[in-house]
Amino acid sequence: MREMAGLFGWIGVFGYGVALLNFFMKYINRKYINKLSKDKQAFVKVYRTIMKFIVKYHKIAGIIASISIVIHFYLMYNYRRLSISGLIAAVVMWSVFTLGIYGFGINKNMKGSWVKIHRILSFILILLIGFHIMS
Repeated sequence: MREMAGLFGWIGVFGYGVALLNFFMKYINRKYINKLSKDKQAFVKVYRTIMKFIVKYHKIAGIIASISIVIHFYLMYNYRRLSISGLIAAVVMWSVFTLGIYGFGINKNMKGSWVKIHRILSFILILLIGFHIMS
């Protein structure tokens, strides 16, 4: 049971990492890739191909991460006990997930305040996951 719980925890972390790459890939593209000279176009093409893949699967990675964390939480709660650091990280992850669903399905304003909160919580979640794993 513990091995399964650990597996779902790591699947959740991996899914979250892939989803988080969406921000970094777009940021790097905007700040650096767009400014590369014509002789670097082969690299630009490869980078943008990878970026399109990450952007395309951002939502699916978030869904996988969120579902995996619920399963991880359930298994660990039944196996050991309630982990406060895990509970806090899970609540923040589900808040990020809920904001993503809200933005994708309801609001659709990609410059709204929901996007800023979605991103801020995503970066806070890095620290929370790290703290949870270390504790």
